[in-house]
Amino acid sequence: MARSNGSSGSSFSIIGDGIIITGNIESKVDLHIDGEVIGDVKCLSLVQGPSSKIQGAIVAQNASLSGAVEGSIDAGDLAIASTARISGDVSYENVTIEQGGHVDGKFKHRSSTSPNLAKSTVNKGDLGMPLELTSGDKLPDRGFTV
Repeated sequence: MARSNGSSGSSFSIIGDGIIITGNIESKVDLHIDGEVIGDVKCLSLVQGPSSKIQGAIVAQNASLSGAVEGSIDAGDLAIASTARISGDVSYENVTIEQGGHVDGKFKHRSSTSPNLAKSTVNKGDLGMPLELTSGDKLPDRGFTV
């Protein structure tokens, strides 16, 4: 079922309770899942109901998970509700986990697509010994003394 929000023209699709879909889902609109999906889910924004189940990878810009997930999750903004039961690795930009939410997997922060130029990328182990000047040493080509 697809619905349109009259004010913005955006639409969303609902997979209702009692519906089982076997196969991958890819959507350019928001998706609300109350049923069961056996396959990967890729969409703009995902809302998962507390009684729903997803067996597959999830890729979404925004995801609000309340049910069971067996698979990896890659989301920009991720909200994990207290009723969520997740088994798989999680990649995120921003994450919120309600008390009681259960995740069995690794968390990895997903950095933005542009590099952080303020962050040092030099391995300190690759640096040479520091230069120490003592009294009377001359700096090269400058004529200064310490």
